[in-house]
Amino acid sequence: MMYQEVISGIVRGVAGQLIHVEVEIRNGLPYFTMVGCLSKEAAEAKERVASALRSIGHPLPSMKLTVNLSPANIKKKGTAFDFPIAVAFLACLGLIPGSELDKICILGELALNGKIHGAGCCLPIILEARKRGIHRFFLAAEDQNSLEDMDGIQIIPMEHLSDVLDYFHGTMKNRTGLRKEWVPEEESEDFSDIRGQQHLKRAVEAAITGRHHLLLVGSPGSGKTMAVKRIPTILPPLTDSQRLEVQSIYDAAGISRNIADWRCPVRMPHSSIPKGALIGGGQEPKAGEITLAHHGILVMDELMEFRQECLEALRQPLEEKRIQVNRLGWNYVFPADFQMIGTMNPCPCGFALEDGRCRCSQLKKRQYLRKLSGPLLDRFDMVLTVKEEKEPARPPETSKEIRSRVINNIQLEKERLAGTGCSFFSELKAEDVMRLCRPSAEVRKLLETAADMKKISRRGIHKILKLSMTLSLMDGEDNICPVHVLEAMTFRNTGFVEEVAGDGR
Repeated sequence: MMYQEVISGIVRGVAGQLIHVEVEIRNGLPYFTMVGCLSKEAAEAKERVASALRSIGHPLPSMKLTVNLSPANIKKKGTAFDFPIAVAFLACLGLIPGSELDKICILGELALNGKIHGAGCCLPIILEARKRGIHRFFLAAEDQNSLEDMDGIQIIPMEHLSDVLDYFHGTMKNRTGLRKEWVPEEESEDFSDIRGQQHLKRAVEAAITGRHHLLLVGSPGSGKTMAVKRIPTILPPLTDSQRLEVQSIYDAAGISRNIADWRCPVRMPHSSIPKGALIGGGQEPKAGEITLAHHGILVMDELMEFRQECLEALRQPLEEKRIQVNRLGWNYVFPADFQMIGTMNPCPCGFALEDGRCRCSQLKKRQYLRKLSGPLLDRFDMVLTVKEEKEPARPPETSKEIRSRVINNIQLEKERLAGTGCSFFSELKAEDVMRLCRPSAEVRKLLETAADMKKISRRGIHKILKLSMTLSLMDGEDNICPVHVLEAMTFRNTGFVEEVAGDGR
């Protein structure tokens, strides 16, 4: 009997799962069987493997051949097992040293003539393998470009099954091709396009700096959607670890994204989106829009047009920063660390904030706003009513100027939060807020007065303080001042909140 085991993998949800490919050749009637809970396309691998081995002059022997993909209780889909099965057979036949396959992960589909095709969605598997101490990978050459510049791994690109023999015999040619530098597309929109609206621009910059969830309420044409569409132009770049995590999610979802893309993901789903597409799910769970916005921004334009079940489904991921889905006894965990920005009209006609223009009755307003529940509204750190403002005399700032300031302030923010386990002020717990911001007696008195007048709730005090810390940082102050608290209150419209929630939140 001849036996060989090699390592491959599949994607489950957004994470990689290593699969052990076991091959056995023994005496008996000629028969080729594959076991291990296989899909139809995975089971068809035996035909592709047999033809590919014949094409390189090493046909399978007329013996009993068994292939097992372990763990056997996980459904195996896809065609990426062709290549590892063929390599395991080559080791069984003594054509390559089987002892050197222990720490190599192999992925790829075989053509009948032995050519190796890309498996796609390799990154989640590679990241999982790297965690398990595997640092060498046999992949199709066409998958190479999407995996360059990864630390701690060695990618060995192969175009044909015969390349495996050449690799172990030391005669394989170096196939490192010319790398194409990724160049981001030029932004067609800029904050300098927005005339006036200084209060709105200040709120957007504060929201990005402190990563505060933001809800913009305004009449049609007030500029809220125009500002939101320009937010990607001022976002800070992803760190290397965040970039790989985002790329892994997009690979698992089958969405094209360059691994060198340092831009934060910005997702803007249509209001007709169903709940499953928003939070993720399906018989074989896939990432939804919330997970695709991981380490980025989820924009809910025209918030009140979304289904009630979609809005309520946002509450848990906004709090826990992850989504759990159970399918057929398996738990899938989808990351959901995103910033939410929503826009909405104040009433069905949209002109409730403008004197004399609203055509809605009070009953219609309440029915319209009923969809926005108090618990969901409480997840927003900033609730800003947007009105048209006069254009200032000085020229407006460009996105490049604002972005430079945002990146610098976020760096200072992380330095101030060192040791707390948080990267942004919005992530602070209540006990850390009071310890870090050190409010003066004047600030405490101002907050107590606002609470007594039902302008803010006791719970809302911590949100005001966290936002005040962001504003003080933007102004170059070490501690918050009364002016920052007052400005933070203008970014949290208690009048609108009271009308919706009825509790002064």
